[in-house]
Amino acid sequence: MLRWGTVQLCDAGIIPCMLIHDGILFEESDPEKLAHAREIMLKAGRDVCDGFEIGVDEDQMLIGGARYRDKRLMAQKMWDTIISVLEVVGALPKRA
Repeated sequence: MLRWGTVQLCDAGIIPCMLIHDGILFEESDPEKLAHAREIMLKAGRDVCDGFEIGVDEDQMLIGGARYRDKRLMAQKMWDTIISVLEVVGALPKRA
């Protein structure tokens, strides 16, 4: 389903940046293309699942430069560790 949706997105001129597990990351600022991408993914689900509709998770659509942040404590600790290491090796400036 994900691959079929990706092919359909590309055919529509909406080129994904990458596939992530069961999602697609793409950058798009045109609201019409965003709506079209959603419809393409819904149709891909129906095509693969013999008409059964698979939802597109609206709360996972990040708009306007927003970043995905996993809210689980373990994920926050992991992210803090990654940022700390990047600061230590000089890849990021140290936080205040």
